[in-house]
Amino acid sequence: MDAWGWPYGTPAHDAVELVVAELAANAATHGRVPGRDAELRLGRDGEERIRVEVSDVRGERLPVPAPEGRLLADGGRGLTLVAALAEEWGVAGRPGAPGKTVWAVVAVGRPPTPFRVRSEAPPPVGHPGVRPRP
Repeated sequence: MDAWGWPYGTPAHDAVELVVAELAANAATHGRVPGRDAELRLGRDGEERIRVEVSDVRGERLPVPAPEGRLLADGGRGLTLVAALAEEWGVAGRPGAPGKTVWAVVAVGRPPTPFRVRSEAPPPVGHPGVRPRP
């Protein structure tokens, strides 16, 4: 996110970070099979959206959000957070591979304008009007 123009600590960066953390934690907790890894993909979906995808090999274990109005339910609370932060989210099969991909698209707006450094270099020491420091 930082490399794409959304610095650490900005609302967009924090929202994507929370979605990544939740989807990755779900894959590690519910989609784990010994000897197989989960896969995380992060990409830009247009200019103002970030797509998060986490794949695992447990296609039979689909994510289940907490029941409406039951935020203290035993499971699914993290998916409530994903649903609140993402414009959309869902689950897709993995063509040619076992398992599923849970994905979310987070609207982040345009990246803030990067800090611009002046292109002019300061005049060299010895230039008229510039004195060396004592």
